[in-house]
Amino acid sequence: MSAAGASSVRGTLPTSRELLTALATSMAGTGVLGGALYYFLLSHNVWWVAVASAPSLVAAGFYLGWRVGEPEPLYGAILSTLYFGIVAVVLLGGTWAGKLPDPLPGLATGDSTFFFLWPLLILAAGVAGSILGGRVVAARSERKP
Repeated sequence: MSAAGASSVRGTLPTSRELLTALATSMAGTGVLGGALYYFLLSHNVWWVAVASAPSLVAAGFYLGWRVGEPEPLYGAILSTLYFGIVAVVLLGGTWAGKLPDPLPGLATGDSTFFFLWPLLILAAGVAGSILGGRVVAARSERKP
């Protein structure tokens, strides 16, 4: 049985296309919003990229929960984990290339908790978005006769 045809409690399991669309949405949202905050509007601090990841992951999680049709936190957690892996590699690569400030512990700028707080932020954002999207679909389906 494929993932596209497998069913869960009320909806279907997310397909790889839906998961990749949500991941691309979160990455693009972080790039646009985080890039604007980092380069144009505010100080050059990597925390602005982390702040931009929250609304991007809420939107991507909402899409995933809406497409699946149920408020399942696991899907938001999977999305957040994939997102963290990709963005952490990009941030560390940007740091090593000298294009981004160092977000690793021990900095005098207060970024010493970056890789502790940021994963918690994106996990909460992805799970909250997934639950909200699933609840919207569930509420709409309960109203229809």
